[in-house]
Amino acid sequence: MKKLINFIPAGVFSVIATAIVAYFLLTPKLGFSEGFFSFLKFEGKDKVAHAILFCFLNFAYLFDYTKFKSPHHTNINKELAYTMLAMAIGLLTETGQLAMAMGRTFEVNDIIADAVGAIIAFLYMHWRGAHMLRKHIFSKSQSRKKRGRRHHHTAHRLNERG
Repeated sequence: MKKLINFIPAGVFSVIATAIVAYFLLTPKLGFSEGFFSFLKFEGKDKVAHAILFCFLNFAYLFDYTKFKSPHHTNINKELAYTMLAMAIGLLTETGQLAMAMGRTFEVNDIIADAVGAIIAFLYMHWRGAHMLRKHIFSKSQSRKKRGRRHHHTAHRLNERG
């Protein structure tokens, strides 16, 4: 699985995730929240579906960005930019629902749910996920530890101390 993930070019997951989100949110009223989440029996299950979709979307954006930057550490400003891109896509899909008039309605609460999902993905990827991906998926070889090489940040700190 690791070889397959590393073989796929950066950006492919983002394109696929954007297409999936656009499909589910811009198709007529038989989409994601009615069919896939039909087992949920509470008010607002479509908001949960929006949050999950945009968590998935922003995770794909941040996954591809982490893959592109590997093995270097990512930049919080760029991670926030990808999160804002996911939120903008949420706004665009809601505006598209309003313009297309195919049984879908524009709702501010959907935009809020989209933003919450994107922020959840950002928080996870920034504080834990990106490090785990670099360590376990994108690393070139696990034999570095066996050879006794230090992480580049540790060596840099040692050089600063003198």
